[in-house]
Amino acid sequence: MEKETSIGSMKVTAALIPSEGRLLAAQRPPWKKFGLLWEFPGGKVEPGEGLEESLVREIKEELCLDIRVRGLFKEISQQGHDLEINLHAYWCEIRGGTLQLLEHVAITWANPSELKQMDFTKADRLLIDLLEKLPEFPKFRTEG
Repeated sequence: MEKETSIGSMKVTAALIPSEGRLLAAQRPPWKKFGLLWEFPGGKVEPGEGLEESLVREIKEELCLDIRVRGLFKEISQQGHDLEINLHAYWCEIRGGTLQLLEHVAITWANPSELKQMDFTKADRLLIDLLEKLPEFPKFRTEG
């Protein structure tokens, strides 16, 4: 008799923040799951929270930045051993705040070919493959 397993799912968001052909990437701390891997900043969606609301909150908590979500880039489902990750990646722009590393150990701005050389989480590597095919990233007009 086969044992049935119940696989849970988790919604997470990621901010794609472009600037001059590069994207903001953050390195996870060594003591967290996927320690020292790079990622596009974001995080788990809390119960009762909308995707965009979650992303704005996570970026504020992790990097002390105020962002505006400009549009969905891609949804990716990544099957793990005991958990399905549903990643929602959004184009975002920085609206204010002063960058501080509260939950990461490093940040960098990198273009897609540079991002491919970095050690990213699996779902974010799938995003990088898609980003590399774009002729350019969106440019957002900063409002006064």
